Parts: sequence; structure tokens; C-alpha cells
Amino acid sequence: MRRFLLSAPCLLLGVSFVAFAGIAHASPTASPAASVNPLIGTGSGPGGSINLFPGATVPFGMVQLSPDTEDNGYGYHYSDTSIQGFSMTHMSGAGCPNEGDVFFTATTGPIHTRAANFGSPYSHSDEAAAPGYYRVRLLEWNIEAELSATTHTGIARFSFPAGQPANILLPLSHTLNGTAGASVEIVDGNQVQGYVENHAFCGNQQTYKVYFVMTFSRPFSSSGTWTGKRYGGPGTIAAGSRTAEQAGHNEWLGAYATWAAEAHPQTIIARIAISYVDLAGAENNLKAESAGKDFAQIRSDASAAWNKALSVIDVSGGTPAERTVFWTALYHSLLMPSIFSDADGRYLGFDGKIHRTAPNHPIYANWSGWDIYRSEIPLLAMIEPQRMEDMAQSVVRMYEQGGWIGRWPQINLYTNVMAGSPLTVALATAWLDGLHGFDMKAGWDGMWKDATQAPPPGHPYQGEAGINWINKLHYVPNDKISYGSVSQIQEDAIAYASLYRLADALGKTAEAHTLYDRALYYRNVFNKQDRFFRPRDSDGQWVPNFDPAQEDHGFIEGSGWHYQWLEPADMAWVVSAMGRQLFNQRLTQFFAYPTPGWYGQYYNPYNETDLEAPFEFNFSGRPWATQRVVRRVLMENYTDNPDGIPGNDDCGEMSSWAVLSMMGIYSIDPASLAYEMAGPVFPKAVIHLEAPYAGKTFTIEASGAAPDAPYIQSITLNGHADSKNWISFRDIAAGGRLHFVLGTKPNTAWGAATADAPPSLSSERP
Repeated sequence: MRRFLLSAPCLLLGVSFVAFAGIAHASPTASPAASVNPLIGTGSGPGGSINLFPGATVPFGMVQLSPDTEDNGYGYHYSDTSIQGFSMTHMSGAGCPNEGDVFFTATTGPIHTRAANFGSPYSHSDEAAAPGYYRVRLLEWNIEAELSATTHTGIARFSFPAGQPANILLPLSHTLNGTAGASVEIVDGNQVQGYVENHAFCGNQQTYKVYFVMTFSRPFSSSGTWTGKRYGGPGTIAAGSRTAEQAGHNEWLGAYATWAAEAHPQTIIARIAISYVDLAGAENNLKAESAGKDFAQIRSDASAAWNKALSVIDVSGGTPAERTVFWTALYHSLLMPSIFSDADGRYLGFDGKIHRTAPNHPIYANWSGWDIYRSEIPLLAMIEPQRMEDMAQSVVRMYEQGGWIGRWPQINLYTNVMAGSPLTVALATAWLDGLHGFDMKAGWDGMWKDATQAPPPGHPYQGEAGINWINKLHYVPNDKISYGSVSQIQEDAIAYASLYRLADALGKTAEAHTLYDRALYYRNVFNKQDRFFRPRDSDGQWVPNFDPAQEDHGFIEGSGWHYQWLEPADMAWVVSAMGRQLFNQRLTQFFAYPTPGWYGQYYNPYNETDLEAPFEFNFSGRPWATQRVVRRVLMENYTDNPDGIPGNDDCGEMSSWAVLSMMGIYSIDPASLAYEMAGPVFPKAVIHLEAPYAGKTFTIEASGAAPDAPYIQSITLNGHADSKNWISFRDIAAGGRLHFVLGTKPNTAWGAATADAPPSLSSERP
């Protein structure tokens, strides 16, 4: 999901195959966590800022404790030269300003109330980041700040210089997305608590509250609060004051605690817990996860949690930079959706009421649906099946409590960002993969409702755009729905196709027939003359003066060139309707860009609408071309440096694309269970499978793997030669061995027959 566009210089690599750029961060025998570089993705890709955070978190943690270099935006940018402070919540790589709740920092000397005064320059030479840990020196104050985290808590260790009073500031009105309200209370000499009320992201006016409790390693000697106007002067500092309230957007408040200067350096440790339920939830989270543990123990536990999570896949061989890119991409794939329920199981539902989930089955929130259904959900279903079942149940609860399944829900709010019904694809993928540990009866009701009905007026969820027009005309008319009319029906058709396959698996014959027909509605916006998908009005006429390279002309964050490839469930029909020769000609032209960038007529390697395109030569008799362009995209766009992800990571989507592609498998249509193949980067990758899958391991081997050898010469599956250029997920889940023989020149015969292509809806009419 792109929400902005910045220009950035790019290195012209053409189509040659070179090693990943970067510096090794670990030896081949190091633990997976030691191979991760969290600073990857904190710079700018060809599509602009990537928006990843380098701070401390654990897998899928509620807390993402990280530095902020800005006061309204995305959090941290590698190119910024000063740090304003640290906050407890961030979304990983989202395309709109968001969160940054419960902000705090450390200073020496007098109390400052504005970022311009309490912020500090820093140097990357005195900064370190690893999974579950972050360290930086605040040069203005000569303070070393160290961060670590548990699922619901953060811990900050500040080392202050001698001879200066030590301050910890809580400028709670400082968030990344326009604070609506805040409250702070200094309870005693050792604890501060309160809440922050922030807006949902992407211009949404709905708000949510984050409650917090912060305790210190020893009592402070003095404290107070401050209030003022958001854009006024320093405000009024009230020494000794114990409470302050922010009543509206234009207000500004904070609190501070001070420890008297000492003749030697002093260290203060702050422990912070948050909850979206209430203060009692935050306090219990602190007791449950942080009590009795020092900084070293929490940091060690966080590192161990990451090593366990990352060890679900083993890779060997390749260059040090390739391994760092892989492990970091996997790390970024395991950050979201994030745990939303408290340690005691309580959480705030989509009905605004407090609910409690079953023990050891947390509720997950922050679903970047339009993005992650494409590759992160299939990856999580493969490597985190039991967690995926809990995630699916979280979506079901959303429907039960709020009446609808959102497409980009944040916290417990419907944001209505983007298009389609992506969480329908997510639930269908999970179930068809064999993950049945969630309530499909209720889930089906929610998905069917979303596919066929419009929410009532005034409901916070908007539903599928133009659903009543879809029911009447079988497409989305451009003169009635101006926001991406073509994209809307294409995305809806993907959801209908997934739901069709689910209905078929559930024995819902009548519904399967209906959904199959709906899945083909995308054909109603295909123009047989120019053979592009293009907008048409409610009278059936095509919108005139159509330019397929024009951005947003009936499309969401893209052009007709980008969206001519977005029909993953029925690629055989697209190849036939366009004509195989023209299909291959256009797709080859699509990848003829000189260097990664934002083009109207070329592949965009940094926006979700094009992620499937590199694998679509597998449907048109040229799988060797897929092998070539997949390797090019990896080499040019996934590197071991801050700019090493192509644009917004969108909560793990771009990273999960890299994880799967580097292993040589990718599913453009996850509900079909087909994984298209390309040449693996590593000589060996082992996926450790968990229940309910029958297999223990699925091993991918690649003889001849090298940076300049992306081309598949042959494959065997469990010792048997196979010419198909795809593999069924059922074969992966059963365990076994997929062996590639790779070379530096294409084998134009392998996988090129029509019978070798992946499945499509066209051959599945019920």
C-alpha cells in the first residue's frame, strides 16, 4: 500500500546477476537472530520511505518500543539526524502516519517540554539494533539508551553522566498521528500511569486509547507535569503536580521525573506496560511479564524468542548478505498482525465491549489486509499454523462483535482502507491449507455476508465498494464509484474465487455455483479490442480516452499496465483472452524497465498490485522468464542496507514475498494451494512443519545454486522427476524433498507445456 511518493536515486543493474550488496552481520553458523539486521527497511526504496522501525519487540508483540525521529509520521528514518524520543507502539512499514503512543525520553539539566529542545542528535556509529534490543547514545545529553521488550511491556535502561540531574520525560501528547486526548498521574515516587487517545491511521477520525503504567528502578527525587497549547510556547511547568489532562487536539501535556545529580554515572531503568483495555490491564501485564526480571534477562528472553521463531526455517549456503536479507525478511514477516489481548486474556472487541479470549489463544489486531493476503498469510499458514488459527479466530470474533469482516482493521476499528475483501482470502487460505482450529460456521456467515450485502447506512464498515452495483451490473461502474472502479471488481473477484473454493470444500454446492460466477465478474471490465482491463460506466460504455499507462484512471495506486496482471485465480483465461503471444510480449515489456522506479507502464517492485506478475510467465509457456525476473527483483530490491526493501513493507508483505521467492516458491493465488516455482537462492532450505500438518520437514535443495544461476534445468519431488512448474501446498504439508538443478542458461523446455502450468478457475467450473 503506497500512500506517498518520493524520488530516490537507484543503481542501474540491468538484468545481470550480481551478489546482494551489503555487509555481513553474522557468520554462517550464527543463530538466526544474530543474522537479522533491523536497520534494513529504515531508509527509502524506489517508491519512497519504507517505514520500518529498528526498535525492540518480540514476535507479534503488542509492544514495539522504538525511537522516533519525527513527531508526525511513521517513526524512524535512517536519514534523519536526531532522535526526539521513544514510543511504545508502531506499525511495521505501513503507508500512513500511525501510532507512536506512550512517548518518553531522557535528558539532563532543566526540564524541556518541546521536541525541539528535548530531542538529541545521534550517530549511526553509536547505534545498534538486534531482534528484541536497541541501543543509541543521545549525544546532546551524553545518555546511553537501551531498549528491550516482552509481548506487552517494554524496558528502557538509561545511563546518565555524572554531575548532572537525570530526567525521564513523558511528553504524552507527542504521537505520530494527532493526539485527541491524554491523561497522566504520578502515583508515588516510583510510578507514573495514564492513557493516550490517538486517531486511527490514514486520516480516520475514529480514536482509540492506550493505557500505560511506568515504574522506575528507584524512586525519583522530584517530579511534575506541564500543560500548554500544541503549537504554542513551552507551556506551564507545574513542579510537584501529580495530574494533568489533555482535553482536545490543540492541548499539550506531559510529566517528568528527576533524580538528583550524583558524583558518578547513574543508571535508571523504566519498565512500561500497555493495555488497550484499562489501567488494571497494563498493571497486570507488567506484573505478569516483567516482575523479577532485570534488563539482561528480558533482553535474553527476547533474543531466545526470536531464535525460536526464526528457526522454523533453516537455510544454508549463499552469501553472508543473502542470509542476512533472508533472516531479516523473515523477522519482518513475524511482526504483524500483533497481539491485542492482555496477559489475562481480556481485550476490547469491535463492539466496544471488553471480552476475554481462551488461555493461550490470543486475539490479534492490525490487519494490513489488502497487502498481506498475497504472501504473508500463506507464509504464516505454512510456518506458524497454530498461530494462524488464532489469527483466523480473531477475524471471526471481529465479525461476531462488529457485524462485518474489515479489510484493514486497526486496533478494534474499521478503517476501510484500500479495497476488496482480503481477509476472506486469508480465512479461506487458512482453512484450505488444513487449519481448522477456528469457527468456520461463523466465519462463513461473515464472508458470505461481505460478498453479497452492503452494510446499513451509518455503519463504520463500508463493505465492498459498489456492492449493490456489482449485484445488478456484475461490475463496478466508474461513474458511480470513482475510487478505482476496475481495481475494486478485480479485488472482489479474487475474494469470490477464494470463497468459491472454500464453499466447494465445505460441500456448499449452491453457494459454490454462485461464487464461481461472481469470481468471473472481472471479465466484464476486460476490453476485447485493446485487451486491457479498463473502466466502464453504468450504461455499459467504456470510459473514453483510456491510457493504460495513466495512474489512477480507474485503478487504485496503479495503472492499466499494472492491473492487467491482477487476476491470479484465472490466469489461463487472461493468457487466452489476451493471446499467448501478446501476453508474453506485454509481460516481457513490463519488465523492461531500466532501473527500479515508479513507472506507469513498467513493473513496480514495491506495490502489492504487481507482486504476482514475475511468476505469471509460468502460465504462458515461458517459466524460464519467471526465473530470470524473480532473481532480478530480488537482487535489485532486497539488499543488506537501510534501503533494502522496495517501498512500504506494509506489515510484512514485501518481506514475505522475499522469504518465499528466495526459497523458490510463491503462490499468486493462495486459495488454489498452488505454489509457482522459480530458482532458489540457497543450496538448501528446510521448513520445519508443525501440527496439524502431517510432515515434519519440507526440504528444498538446489544443486548449482549461485547468484548467476537462476534457471531451472530440472526438478524432482521426493525423487520423482516432474515437469510441472508449480507444487501443491498439500505436497509441502505432507513433508518431503523438492530438488532443483539450476544453471546459468535457461532450459526453455522445462515446465513450458500447457499441462505444466498452475491451475486456473477456467478449468474448474462446478
